[in-house]
Amino acid sequence: MTTRPNQPIINTPEHHFGAIFLVIATRQPDDATLHAAINLIDSAATASWALRPDGLAPLTHQQYRQLLDYAAAPQVLDLALYLGGDRKQIRTLMDHIGREIAELLIHHQPPHTQA
Repeated sequence: MTTRPNQPIINTPEHHFGAIFLVIATRQPDDATLHAAINLIDSAATASWALRPDGLAPLTHQQYRQLLDYAAAPQVLDLALYLGGDRKQIRTLMDHIGREIAELLIHHQPPHTQA
């Protein structure tokens, strides 16, 4: 009996389903590249959260990741696939994530801590 290899889970907000599908259909990554890209995204998102701007300090890692996925999941996946999931390119993806979050903050106020 053969088992199906584990497929990475791509947490995608509903409004990004079409764009995520388009990225995967356009890039047509093999399983190894898709896994590497997802791992690169996870690592870059964690590093970006650790270096987040002061206005986002109240966000937990999970909240930051949800914000990133909501705002820019297809763009981040596209770049990670373009980079081939290469972990040596983490800084490139981190910079992209930082720009996406900065763009979001131009249009929306950062969360405030409650006293």
